[in-house]
Amino acid sequence: MKKILVAGAGHGGLVAAAKLSDAGYDVTVLEKGEEGTLGHDWEDGFGLANLAKVLGIKTEELPSDFWRPRGDGAFFSPSKRKKIVVHYGPTGQRVVWRKTLISMLLAHAVNHGVRIEYGVEVLAPIVENNRVTGLETSAGKYEADLVIDAAGAFSPVRMNLPDSFCIEKTPKDGDVFYGHRGYYSKAYEYQPDIGFEVYLYHEREQGLSWFDTSREGCDVLIGRVFPLDDAKVEEQHALFRKDHPWFGNELLHGGYYAIIPVRRPLTLMVADGYAAVGDSAFMTTPMNGMGIDLSLLAGGILADTIIKYNSADAKDLWKYNRAYHILYGANNARNHGLKGALLALPFEAIDFFFENGIIQSADLQGAGDNTSLPVLLEKFIRGMKHPKWFFTLLGGLMKGTAAAKLYRNPPEEYSLPEINAWSEKIGSKDVKVEVRAH
Repeated sequence: MKKILVAGAGHGGLVAAAKLSDAGYDVTVLEKGEEGTLGHDWEDGFGLANLAKVLGIKTEELPSDFWRPRGDGAFFSPSKRKKIVVHYGPTGQRVVWRKTLISMLLAHAVNHGVRIEYGVEVLAPIVENNRVTGLETSAGKYEADLVIDAAGAFSPVRMNLPDSFCIEKTPKDGDVFYGHRGYYSKAYEYQPDIGFEVYLYHEREQGLSWFDTSREGCDVLIGRVFPLDDAKVEEQHALFRKDHPWFGNELLHGGYYAIIPVRRPLTLMVADGYAAVGDSAFMTTPMNGMGIDLSLLAGGILADTIIKYNSADAKDLWKYNRAYHILYGANNARNHGLKGALLALPFEAIDFFFENGIIQSADLQGAGDNTSLPVLLEKFIRGMKHPKWFFTLLGGLMKGTAAAKLYRNPPEEYSLPEINAWSEKIGSKDVKVEVRAH
């Protein structure tokens, strides 16, 4: 095996590309965007240690202006009657500019011998004899021994794979977060005590919004589990301006839409000649959509697996698939159960959980990890004031826990009958989410 194509300049794909090029493989990244334009024009939460490891430097060697600590957050119930403050602390969540991050990863890949072809849109995989052998693109056909799919949640590679590969092609309702984000000026100088505000079921719609006045401007996110349009965004901005009169009109950064997977990872993400990484494999934390760290980690595991076995066969790539799920997929499967339960409930239930102490600061900070026996007993007693809602929430947590156990115990070898049976068991633990009228 020699030639490798990476579909899309995703974070995990670039990490894998650099390591594979270092190992002597011929690696080309095909990216539909133009050079110098990649990366969202906003900040995201991220762990600095993983990036430093990828770049081969110490964490303290990263530029000091590259990141900042996330300030404390105030989470509001749908009715806005209850506010819960989360203290992240000085060693808590960091946020980094996405454009700077992707530029660093691109430069790292190029410095390690990776070719990047910009302005090339990937259209579909080339499949011969039940094996991916290249990519159809806007610039013609590209042949390869292996295709690494880093083309996003609605990857044209994954979505056009043969059914015989048994790889899930399309996310379900509630598994994708449609967001619009922009940084706007301040109409006048104002700094609240807690600048970062998060609104769950904002305006009683499935999703969330935030308003962050932590810096010089207003960072405004509108996010839902249904597609947004300009009219919806303008409507939500107008509502925010009623409570935040310092929300100015000048756009400073961003001001566009993004699609983020918010679900458990693909159970099967490899086939002969194919491996998915990052958003293409749904590698995010379902409750918050954060996935950069997971993508970097997965890219490293994938490259190490390919180098060790020098193979693009599914039976060898499965080692990557299996390792990722044991290390990281299980935790996100549990998180997926909680997210599904919350989306399946009416907004009145979320108000009830906030106002009766069933959702607390530790839950919001740890996304469902606050599960000690005394805490659960206390929540049970309070939750029995409205048993139907409480048991829906508890059921989501239990399904997530059962799915996590399955993710930690994937089949030892690549056997489609065994993998399909395992995947079906996991799928049976999903909470069905219906996207409601809006």
